[in-house]
Amino acid sequence: MTTVLALHIGGASVHAAVSVGGRIDVLALGDGRADLPAPAPTDGPGLVRILTTAQARCVRVVDAVPDELIVVRPDVGADDATLGEAASRARVPVPVVLDELRAVAALAAHGPAGIDRSLAPALGGLFWHRSGDAPTGPKPIVTREDLGVDASRPDRLPSAPSVVAVGPRTVFEDDEPRSGRRRGLPTSFLFVLAVLVLGAFAALLILLGDDRPIAPPPTVVATTAPQAPVVEAPTTTLTPAPTTMVVSTTSPAPTTIAPPTSEEPLVAVDPVTGEEPLVAVDPVTGEVLRPATASSEEPAVEEQPGGGEPGDGTPSTTTSPPRLGTVTLSGVGFTLDATTDTERLWAFGDDGEAALADLTTVLGEPVGDPGWGADARCTPPDVRRLGWGDLEVVLSRGAAGGPTLLAQWYLTGEDSTTTSLWTLERIGIGSTVADLLAAHGDQLTLEQPSDQDPAGWFDTEPLLGDGILGAVGNTSDTGRILLMWAGDGCRRRFG
Repeated sequence: MTTVLALHIGGASVHAAVSVGGRIDVLALGDGRADLPAPAPTDGPGLVRILTTAQARCVRVVDAVPDELIVVRPDVGADDATLGEAASRARVPVPVVLDELRAVAALAAHGPAGIDRSLAPALGGLFWHRSGDAPTGPKPIVTREDLGVDASRPDRLPSAPSVVAVGPRTVFEDDEPRSGRRRGLPTSFLFVLAVLVLGAFAALLILLGDDRPIAPPPTVVATTAPQAPVVEAPTTTLTPAPTTMVVSTTSPAPTTIAPPTSEEPLVAVDPVTGEEPLVAVDPVTGEVLRPATASSEEPAVEEQPGGGEPGDGTPSTTTSPPRLGTVTLSGVGFTLDATTDTERLWAFGDDGEAALADLTTVLGEPVGDPGWGADARCTPPDVRRLGWGDLEVVLSRGAAGGPTLLAQWYLTGEDSTTTSLWTLERIGIGSTVADLLAAHGDQLTLEQPSDQDPAGWFDTEPLLGDGILGAVGNTSDTGRILLMWAGDGCRRRFG
């Protein structure tokens, strides 16, 4: 099933919604609340933190990594370049940037009614992804079936008109009401008759007194009464009631991720003498690094129904991913208690004193702490290198008494299957080159500095320069990670 994550990064708050297999739900970004404070449009680290947190919540709540990401922004939101770089640093899919008005219009056209205004843009982004933009032009004709009316029922007779015509409606009607008695002659007719009688009497007098030719009789002109206006009743229109769709809130079944390969590393042979095996040398201490041995721990095995035998084409076992520890590493910092309700993301450049206090709470007091001072291997003028076993965290400041910043982490020593110090992709000490390629694909670079030494260096993000770097025993698929770090506080590679 496809998982689509939609984020609305508004002016004051951030809301999220997720679609799993076409089922849309609101995704809460915090404990007891649906939103988080929105960063400034130009705050790159703040956007990275929001994207990382949203993906971690999606993994925790619906147990699925988002396949697609939709970022809904207002007109004054972050630009495309800033959002693209933030998504790359947060290790989330390349976002589809959608204007806020388009998302809300898509929700109004394709989604349910009565959605809270603060949630409308995030939900609208998913409805836009599923159904596209809101349609334009005239609305479709509403039929009896759309209104839920039985088409077999006969039409209701129209009601009587609400306006009654007053006065004659045609020239054939009289102003007076009809009655049973005979009505008299019209006044106009009597007037014309009287004129004719007087005219005839005058003509008779003239004829009796004068023998001149008689003038022609007067012309009678018929008159027609004006037509009264006809008043029509207004037309009434029925408006259908709006329909409401209910958004379901169910979660899919959890998914299973395979652990890193636990094969023994290959040891190269000196091509000159053919006697001594070649090993890598720690670039910091100069000590010989032996390839890390695989953990003897067997992956969890669960029997499947059917009891298929190996090689018969029937799956018989499933494996569980390695357990994440208290500290989860990344190219932009680290996360404490990842995928839990209390997860905290600390990015390079954050308050170093606050990050140290949080680390001390979950890991205890650091085993190694030389205090503040200058270090020839570190760029800042004043650094503090703190150690918790195989993990080293570097704090930096410009001068004594200045603000403290989180600068770098460095990991070496035991296999991560023992320490549980992993990245979110389950990359750690002892992971193979094949694991690196599966997690980072074509972005990964491998460098073998010498033909006489099979050891190599890797970089998970060579283009942006904010990935994880480290050394492997050899550059073949079975080569294992010996050390790794992120951040640019101190040099870890020499020569």
